[in-house]
Amino acid sequence: MIDVVAALILRNRNGQTEMMICQRPANKARGLLWEFVGGKIEPGETPRQALARECREELGVSVCIGLPFISVVHEYPDLTIRLSLFQTILPDGEIPKKLEHNDIRWILPEEIGQYSFCPADETVLEKIQREGLPRLSDLQAALFSLQDLPYRKFQVSLMPTVNPETVIGIRTPRLRAFAKSFSQTDGAISFLKELPHTYFEENNLHAFLIEQMSDYAQTIAALDTFLPYVDNWATCDSLSPKCFRKNHVELRKEIDRWLSSPHVYVVRFAIKTLMVEFLGDDFLPNDPERLAAFQTEEYYLQMMIAWYFATALVKRPDEILPFFRSGALDPKIRKMAVRKAKDSYRISKEQKELLNQL
Repeated sequence: MIDVVAALILRNRNGQTEMMICQRPANKARGLLWEFVGGKIEPGETPRQALARECREELGVSVCIGLPFISVVHEYPDLTIRLSLFQTILPDGEIPKKLEHNDIRWILPEEIGQYSFCPADETVLEKIQREGLPRLSDLQAALFSLQDLPYRKFQVSLMPTVNPETVIGIRTPRLRAFAKSFSQTDGAISFLKELPHTYFEENNLHAFLIEQMSDYAQTIAALDTFLPYVDNWATCDSLSPKCFRKNHVELRKEIDRWLSSPHVYVVRFAIKTLMVEFLGDDFLPNDPERLAAFQTEEYYLQMMIAWYFATALVKRPDEILPFFRSGALDPKIRKMAVRKAKDSYRISKEQKELLNQL
């Protein structure tokens, strides 16, 4: 069986979603039939890498690759292929060229019957005629225009709990800059109401929009709506609302509430907020005591507690070192905290030697 990947290239035009189809050259197998641009996955390539390469070779364009659309197996007389289609868009300024095809057209689903397609595409076309084309919102199209595929590969490797197919691949500084400009539009207000989101970066955009809110009550309401949908450490840890630092008295009440949440990343956010906001003048000895006593088997909560103690050791060594010396910390969390503290450049050589002795 040969693995083949193809692009369901979409565009929004006049309120409708169109798809790109390409006509095979007359001198090739299945000549003059229409198809979706794509080709065979070469050894060592991922499907997305192969699709990006095929689009460059056949159309002369760079593409933004989204969610899988369908995967089908088809038997030709001479070979069997497994065809996987991905939702794809062209960034602004990318104009497809007829480098390997006889013709290129944009069509609507209701126009499919006017064209003769390769047999392998029949199941794909039936799905499109039955369900319609997936529609990328204007916002999603804008996010895909920021896609960096090599960075996406690295990013996916860091987030084992996130479905890789939902990761666009946008560097954080670019997404933050986008969020800053997007926050000034009417679309930002409606976007914050559109939960759950489809893509990882949409969740991060949501987080960055909340960060920019200046009204404390509005921020808490937005967090209570959004946090239960957070499903990974990266989105959780990127969220640091600016208005928190001026509302510490009220914020402690929210932290108490979040710590009792059944949602892992709501609790993680609460612990992170204690670490970011309450290791300075508003530190309370009860904070590390309650975290040391916190019972959990969730890895991402254990790691957050360890991070708290490693950071607290830097900022408040006299109050925190006893937690490392005594048996107050869960052994697993203590080991994580020691490792994280020893990796920190802010821990003195003497403190690291002491941690080694412990």
